[in-house]
Amino acid sequence: MRRYRLGAAVLAAFMMCLAGGVPANAAQRGDHCVGDTATGVIKCFDSVGESLAAASAGKVGASATVISVLYEHGNFGGASLAVTGSPCTDGTSQNLGFLADWNDKISSFQTFQNCYITMYEHAEYQGESQEWYANDSGNYGSNMNDRGSSVKYTRGPSRAELLKDCGRATKTCNAHVDQRGQDFYGSWGRVDTVYNCSANKITQVIGKRDTRSGKNTVSNEISVSAGFEFLVDWSVAYKRTWGQEWGWETSESVETRIEVNPGYWAGLDRSPVMRVASGSYDMWYDKRRWGHNQWYVWNFSGEGPAPGVVGQTRTVGKKMTSDEKKKVCGKATGLVRSSAAARTESAAATPAAPPVRVAEGRLHS
Repeated sequence: MRRYRLGAAVLAAFMMCLAGGVPANAAQRGDHCVGDTATGVIKCFDSVGESLAAASAGKVGASATVISVLYEHGNFGGASLAVTGSPCTDGTSQNLGFLADWNDKISSFQTFQNCYITMYEHAEYQGESQEWYANDSGNYGSNMNDRGSSVKYTRGPSRAELLKDCGRATKTCNAHVDQRGQDFYGSWGRVDTVYNCSANKITQVIGKRDTRSGKNTVSNEISVSAGFEFLVDWSVAYKRTWGQEWGWETSESVETRIEVNPGYWAGLDRSPVMRVASGSYDMWYDKRRWGHNQWYVWNFSGEGPAPGVVGQTRTVGKKMTSDEKKKVCGKATGLVRSSAAARTESAAATPAAPPVRVAEGRLHS
C-alpha cells in the first residue's frame, strides 16, 4: 500500500500552526483536506487528525510528501488544505489547476521541501499571481487574500538561500533598514560567580567580558558570527539610516565591587540593551539565478545587542548548601570563582512577538 510520507519537521510545523484550535464550524464542515498534485484530487475529512491519518494510510492518493499547507483564515487559522507531492527540484512543477471548494478561500499558507509557491487568481494558472519563497509562510495581502483559484509549486529560492548569496554570489547586495523598533532589555545572563570559602567577609571586584549575540527572522542556520556579508550590510545600513551602531554580536566589560559573606556565593548578572529593526534587501546576479538577475528579500528583521552599552546589571547571592560548599571549596580557604555555565532567566521587558509576515509584492524583476 502506498503511503504519504509526512516528515517529522513538516508535521510538527503543521500541527503547531493548528495548536491554537480550529473553529467548530470548520471541523463540522469536514474542511480539513488533502490535495494530491499528482492527480489533482482533493479529499476532505472531519478533523485535522483524520486528514493526516488518511494521508499516512495512503487513502488519499499516490505516494507523496506534504509540500505546503493552505489555510482558510489568516495566521494559519480555520480549515486547512495539505498539498502533497514530492520535494521540489529544478525544472519540475507540481500543480493544482483548480482549488474546487477552496476557490477564493485561501488567506495564509506554509511551504516546505524547497517548494516555491505561486498562487493564481483564476483556474489553470491565469490572471494575477503572487509568488513567495520556498520553506516559508505568510498571510496573503489584499492582492491575493481570498482570491486564489489555482496554485503551482516549483524549485525556487528561500529567503535564507538568497541572503547566503549576498556579497558572495551576487554582484551587488543592498540592505534597507526601513523601520526601527523600541529598544528593550534582553534576558538576564550570569557574567561571574564567586564563592567565599573563608571564615571572613570579603570585598571583591567581580565581573569579566560578557558576549551576547543577536538573531534574525530568516533562519536559525545563519549564524550571526559566521561572517555572512548580508549581516555586515545590515549593520552599515542601520547606522546610515538611524545614526546608531548595530551589533549582531558584542562583548562588553561588566564589573562591580561586592561584599561576600563567609559561606555565601555571589553573582553578577547582566541584561543587555537589545535593538530591533526591520527592512529588506535587493540583490543582483551577473548570471541568472532561479530564472532572474534581480531578487528581493522582503520582511527581514533583526535583533541585536547595542554596541558599547552595558544595559542593566544586578548582584545576587545565597548561602551555600553543604554539598555545594564541599564541591566548590574543597580545601580552599579564600574566594573561589565558578567555571560553571551561566544561569539565565527572562528579563521583565521583552519585545512583542513579530506579526506573521504579509506575502505581497514582486520577488524579482
